[in-house]
Order: sequence, then C-alpha cells, then structure tokens
Amino acid sequence: MNKKLEFVRGILCDIDGTLYFRGKIIPDAIETVSYLQDKGYKVVFLTNTDSKPPKEILEILLNFGFSVKSDDIFTPIIAIKEYISQFPDKKSYFLMSERVTSEFQTFSQVTEDELPDFVVISDFSDDWRIERLNTAFKYVLRGAKLIGSQGNRYYLDQDGNPKIDTGSLVRMVADAANVKPLILGKPNSDYFKLALEKIGVNTKEAIIIGDDVESDIKGAKNAGIKGILVKTGKGQEKFQKNYQSKIEPFLTLKSISELRNLL
Repeated sequence: MNKKLEFVRGILCDIDGTLYFRGKIIPDAIETVSYLQDKGYKVVFLTNTDSKPPKEILEILLNFGFSVKSDDIFTPIIAIKEYISQFPDKKSYFLMSERVTSEFQTFSQVTEDELPDFVVISDFSDDWRIERLNTAFKYVLRGAKLIGSQGNRYYLDQDGNPKIDTGSLVRMVADAANVKPLILGKPNSDYFKLALEKIGVNTKEAIIIGDDVESDIKGAKNAGIKGILVKTGKGQEKFQKNYQSKIEPFLTLKSISELRNLL
C-alpha cells in the first residue's frame, strides 16, 4: 500500500466483481468512481461481459447510481463491431445470444450454403445447442477466421458458482481446427490498447483495476499496463483457493475504495 500512482492519467476499470458483485454494489464503489472523475482522471469501464449489449451494461451502472455515459464503456461487442466494420464486403457467422445478435443486424451474414469470412463466438447460453458450436467449427475448419469475444475460462454466476465461459469454448474450436483465434476482449493486449485510445492515454500513464487475475492482471501485463487486483468478486480468497496463479499484480487492494489513498 506504500506505492504511489503519480504517473496515472487514465484508469481502465473492470465492472462485475470490481464495482458490483452478485447484484450488490461493492461498498464505496460509487463514491470512489465519482472521486476519480472529479479529480480529472480519464476512466473507461472495461468489461468482458458478452452476454449483454453495451446499452444494457450502461443501464445497470446507471441504476446502481454511477455517473457514466455510453462513451465511457468498452465491451467485446463494441470491439467486434469496430473490427468487422473495417471489412464491409465480408460476411460473418455469429454464434451469440439473440439479444446480442441484434447489435449486428446491419452486418452481412451468411446463408446456409455460404462460407463466412468470419466466425464470431460470443455467449450463446440462451440457445445452448452443440449443433451451433459444431457449425462454427466446420466453418473455421474450411477457412473462416475465428473471432472470440473474450478469453475467460470461467465466470461466477449470481450465486458465486463457477461456469464455463466463452474463452474456453473459443479455445476448444481453435484447438479442434488447429487455428489461432483473434480475441477481441480480455486478456488480449489490443483490447486494452483500444480502450486507452478512446481516452487518449498511453500504456505508461494507465492502470487497470479488476478482480480477475487471468483476464485483468494478465491482460494488463500483456499490454504493458500496471494491473491492480482487488479482493472482491472473483478475487476473493474463497474463489481462489483451487486456482494458483504465477501472475503477480502491481498492487493488491481489499477493494476499489482503497484506490483513493494512492492517487
């Protein structure tokens, strides 16, 4: 706790597990975010949530009482849209939930007889059929580029129980097809750098604060950013007892509220 953060201009702040967890606000999280904003720090709310459109994540934060605008949020869905928009003539196969698929209505999609240029795998737990995953695999095997919304191995549900996350499914398809996927979420370094570009801050002037060693802290290291681990959400000891990581954060805090003492 004796490390000062005078170099910081921008903060990439994780959402679930860092600001709230299991439907409850982390104590003093709202006050801390307001403090950071009032002090002039550029804050981006960075998440791996791929089961909801960005507007729903914004609504959750607003309903909790955070002062946040749509431009302050960066999600894998936003990153995927920005990436695919660079290739207007290419077609995609989207394996994702129905409400997230609605975000891609203006993008070209394949018919049953066509081979897509991109296969995009996101959360599709609302229609969990192995046939859908196998269709994605067959397209990738035939040459389509595999894009994953994020790299998390698992997540914690509302009851704190671990469940397989999108990253594990993307890796399964990639291994089966013997390809390297493009991950447009944590812990991919480009995801963090794209978020920093939104606020005009370089990696040496930024920190990321989050509860996940693999996605937040490893991702920060991948991008050359100092990562701060909070012992809330997934970072709680009871969720880490069966998981040993060699990834060391720059700092470890009890919660985001302690960040005020360092800035």
